[in-house]
This record gives sequence, structure tokens and C-alpha cells, in this order.
Amino acid sequence: MRKTEHPAALIILDGFGCREETFGNAVAQAKKPNFVRLWKTYPHELLTASGEAVGLPVGQMGNSEVGHLNIGAGRIVYQNLTRINKAIREGDFYENPVFLEAIANAKSRGKALHILGLLSDGGVHSHYAHLFALLKLAKQQGLTEVYVHGFLDGRDVGPRTALKYVEQTEQQMKEIGVGKFASISGRYYAMDRDQRWERADLAYRVLVDGIGKTAPSANAGITYSYDQDVFDEFVVPFAIVEDGEPVATVDSGDSLIFFNFRPDRSIQLTSAFIREDFNGFPLSAKHPKDLTYITFTSYSEDLPTLVAFETLNLENTIGEVVSANGLTQLRIAETEKYPHVTFFMSGGREKVFPGEDRILVASPKVATYDLQPEMSAYEVTNRLVEQIEAGAHDAIILNFANPDMVGHSGLLEPTIRAIEVVDECLGRIVDALHAQGGSALITADHGNADEVRTVEGQPMTAHTTNQVPVILTKSDYVLRQDGILADLAPTILKMLNIEQPIEMTGKPLY
Repeated sequence: MRKTEHPAALIILDGFGCREETFGNAVAQAKKPNFVRLWKTYPHELLTASGEAVGLPVGQMGNSEVGHLNIGAGRIVYQNLTRINKAIREGDFYENPVFLEAIANAKSRGKALHILGLLSDGGVHSHYAHLFALLKLAKQQGLTEVYVHGFLDGRDVGPRTALKYVEQTEQQMKEIGVGKFASISGRYYAMDRDQRWERADLAYRVLVDGIGKTAPSANAGITYSYDQDVFDEFVVPFAIVEDGEPVATVDSGDSLIFFNFRPDRSIQLTSAFIREDFNGFPLSAKHPKDLTYITFTSYSEDLPTLVAFETLNLENTIGEVVSANGLTQLRIAETEKYPHVTFFMSGGREKVFPGEDRILVASPKVATYDLQPEMSAYEVTNRLVEQIEAGAHDAIILNFANPDMVGHSGLLEPTIRAIEVVDECLGRIVDALHAQGGSALITADHGNADEVRTVEGQPMTAHTTNQVPVILTKSDYVLRQDGILADLAPTILKMLNIEQPIEMTGKPLY
């Protein structure tokens, strides 16, 4: 049960950015009477959720992992993209002992090096400049058998941009003098995070057995898929064959480097290779053993990979501070954003803090969320209102996934529907909080639904760099301007009358 008379809720409308232009803007076009009422009634401002304000390079769009890390930490968290770019620029990348171990093992065993990851410059899960650096390192170390298994994006970048990235990668391979494409997979399959194991299975089969769809080149396979009106994200995994045989498959004793730096969409495929108790799908009869498996960052505490860039230790995140002060807290979201309100909000910690409860609501089992824009928002709301009315928690952290997950479809009408559903749910939750003497801090982690169509009328599936809203449902305050996501945790602590720890360098918004 809660111990304070005035509970506080942090409500994150994932992907809900602010933009004056209404064309292609689902946020602006949606009917959202509750949000408008709260905006007009209570203190409000705009926050910066991209670039240097969240520890990313200048102009780099934010994302859910970055947003929740910054929100929970109450300080700017310098992101893996920035750290890895710096290591390449200063040369440390080419002396990384973990990379060198993978290469040395491949050389001493006479085996291959496989490099797999998301092939784009989206900067959310990966950056293909990091792949190019790995190719340079392999060449420096004298490797000849180096194979690339590219996952197509079409989500954090334009939906039909894969051929550009493939051609640029092949040009780099030619200039560097090493590397060859062995397989291609849309991220929908290779990077599923919702335990749709039938998707990951297709990617695994191509990697290990070279079976399934085939093509004589990456370009040919993608072009064929385009002819079937199936674009980047959804390209069915295919092996590249020469003379009727796969260019390369992952065999026992090989070395693998997974160059995605964001964990959540890299866990399932890695689990198939690494976990001895894996049961997501039947493994191949030639399932590779004795692999040297490298991940750019730590994907999960229970995945024993070699890690090239260790996780920064974040102490005194919002959950830890709330717990240390003897208060209770609830984290609640549906499957798609559950890791964000738990793992990422806690600075990369998977274990719960004393007094912390968690509610996971299953996301709907549909192919894409534009088919069900409401997702599981209504059930999340029902579960949360029950908890609020029961007086169970002092602090609540909630994420509504809809604006982001439906916004990634690049379809305007479903995204408008997603916003309207979230608005309906938002009204219920805030009313329930106020009835209990509580208040809400309503915000977002990055933009997305605010721009789902380009000015040319094409689908826009990527995040935006637009600012995000913040509303404090407490009267008689004025929120300061120039706020960033790192200011949200100090604000929630102030709402709960908790002293801000020195590790938090963000500033309360009032």
C-alpha cells in the first residue's frame, strides 16, 4: 500500500511528438479532448528528446531505449552510438580485445567471421559505419573469410532504402578488400522482440542451414521482394547462393559479431545461438557449437556472450531512489514497451527494487499494429485504474506504446486512431489519480506519430527530432523552458517530496 497522501504518476505517451505542421501529423489531426483539456488547464511545456540533450550526436533522433534511460537516470546518459563512434574516431575500436579475440579464434581455427546486424544509418539499433569499421579491422588482421548477414531496416529510415545501404556496403567491401554478403533478412524476422519465434526461426534457418528463399545477390533478392510489394522491414530472409550453394553459413567453431548496440531486438536471435536451454523453435541438426559470439553491448544478464562495450553503471535511478525512501512503485506497460519501463528505466537493471511491482499486459498477436491500433491500451488502463483506486502505490511509471508502434507503420488513419485511444485512456487514468489526491506528469520519450507522411505523401516510418510535450497536473506552478528528458526524474521526486541525489544532474521543471 502507498505511504504518501499524494501519489505521482509518470505517463509516457511513446512516440508522441509536437509539430505545428498538420500534414501527415497524426497527433495534430487526432481528436484528443483529454490531452487538450489537460494542456489548457495545467502547466505545460515542450522538452528536447533528441541529439545531445539525450547523449546522442547532434541531430540524431531519439528512441525509446535512449528516452527511458535518460528519463530514469535523471541525467544525460551518453549513448552507445556516441561511445562507439568515439572509439572508432580515436582508434580504440581497432584495439578492442574482444574483437581481436574473435578474429584470432577464426584465424587459428581456419574458420569464418560472420558479422550480423541492422544495415542502415538510423542510429537507433545500429549504424552501418560500425560494420565498415569491423571490415577494416578484419582486413588489418589478415582475415579473408568474412561474411555479412544484413538485416534490412525500413523503420528507423525510409521504408524503401535497403538497396542504397547494400550498394554502399558492397562499395566499402570492395575498397577495404574483404567481406561478402551471405544472407539478408528484414528486421521483422531477425529482430523480433515479442517472442514470435516463427519469425526468428526463418532468419536462423538462413544463417545456419542456408535454406528457405535464395537469391544470387543481395540486390537481386531485395529487388525481387520489391516486385512483390514487400519492402525492407518485411523482406523474407534469404540466403545468397553461388553455383547452387550458399555463400556461407554459420558453422561450429566460427566467430560471430552482432553489431547492433541496442539490446531489445537482438536478444531472441542471440538466444537461439547461445542459450543451452533454448526452446523457442527446434534447432538445426547442424546447429553450430563452440562459437566465439561477440555482441557490441550486453544484451541480457543471462546471455553469456563476449561484450565489446560494457554497460555503464547508473546508480540512483528513479526507481532506486523511490525504493530507498521507503515508498512503493508500479511499472506497467504492454509487451512492446515493458522492457523500457523496467530494464531501461532502471538504467539497465533487470531486478526489481524493494517495494517495486510490475504489470505486464500482453500485446495483441497481430502481424502489424496498424491492424489493431488500440493494441492493449484498454487493458493496461483497466489494470492501472484498479491499482490507483486500491491505493497500492506511491509512484507509477506507465508507457502507452500505441503512438510509436502504430506510427512506425507510416499509415495516417491507424495512427490517428492510436492517438485517440490513448487520449481516452489518459483521461480515465488522470481522473482516477486526481480522485486519490494524486497528480500526473505526462510526457513522451521521442517523436514519431507527429510525422507519418512526408511532404511528398510517402510513408514516414522513422522517429522524428521534434520536441515532446510535458504536462504537470498540479495547478499554481509554472514549468521552466529548455527542459530535457533528464529533468523528468527530478520532477517526479519533487512531486513525492524526495530529495534529489547528487548523481541526478537534471533539474526539476518547477
